Amino acid sequence: MSFFKNNAHWLLLSTTAAISVAGSFLLFQDIQQFPEALEKLYPKQVATKKPDPIRLDSMETATKLVATPGRWKAEHDNLLFVSEPYLLESDGPKRPKEGSLHRHSKTGAPIPNAWFLQFGLKLRQHNITLEDSDGDGFTNEEEWIAGTDPSDASKHPLLVTKLTFIRAAEIHNHISFLQYLGEKLTVRRDDAPKRPQHDIKVGETIPDTDIKLASFEKRRKDDSGIKDALDGSLVTLIDGKTATKQIAEIKGKPADFVDKTFFLELKYPKEQREITAKPGGQITLNAKEIYTVLDSTPNGVQIKDKDGKLIEVGRTRAD
Repeated sequence: MSFFKNNAHWLLLSTTAAISVAGSFLLFQDIQQFPEALEKLYPKQVATKKPDPIRLDSMETATKLVATPGRWKAEHDNLLFVSEPYLLESDGPKRPKEGSLHRHSKTGAPIPNAWFLQFGLKLRQHNITLEDSDGDGFTNEEEWIAGTDPSDASKHPLLVTKLTFIRAAEIHNHISFLQYLGEKLTVRRDDAPKRPQHDIKVGETIPDTDIKLASFEKRRKDDSGIKDALDGSLVTLIDGKTATKQIAEIKGKPADFVDKTFFLELKYPKEQREITAKPGGQITLNAKEIYTVLDSTPNGVQIKDKDGKLIEVGRTRAD
């Protein structure tokens, strides 16, 4: 007993240490079992994961490529693995698109090979320039000059290029003034049947004509011997169609208006017709081509289009 009394403090310390170790062991076991116990009390909510949408872009692209497969293509109009042909000209071989095998039949101007190839024409055909490849009535060289498509019949040069001058007829209309009576002047048409006379005022038109009495200038002849005589007074006349101006004298020089008629011909494989026109009149070739006739020239007739562009129509049309 004396041993326990003498060592009581060691015995208490040992007992406390043993209890501490046992407590620590039990606490460690509880810590190990805590997640499992917590899972039982509060089970985890498993979220359902949706799969990613299927992307079909690659499949669609592949389908298009299969539907329209790529093709090898040559840069020239020949077989794929055959060399582009060359043309042997005086200065050596040339590619078809270079140089000019053909020339304009009238002017001699070279027509580029590239132009024939552009519209699919037969470059090596000797008379291809004079052929009408699209059947519109114009030759290929005429289409080249006009800058139109020789493979499309709806696109062709203007019909006026097929218009020629045949002849002109002239009728002289002499108009004399016999006297001045107050506000009226007595006028006579010398070239009309039975020379009818009319009394008209300034501003009026001579009956059955387009000629207007524009103005009257009183003038006395010094040698008339009559104080109030108006012989020699000036009368100005204007043709309403052509705007031609003429001056006549009372009992003196008559006015001379020339009534011109022009005869032209529209002639090409698809249409042939004769056209008559007077200065100031119009000629209609089609709905888009309406021209105003101006007057005769040393070479033919001058006309103008709706934009005021002047065109010379001769006996032979130079393309």
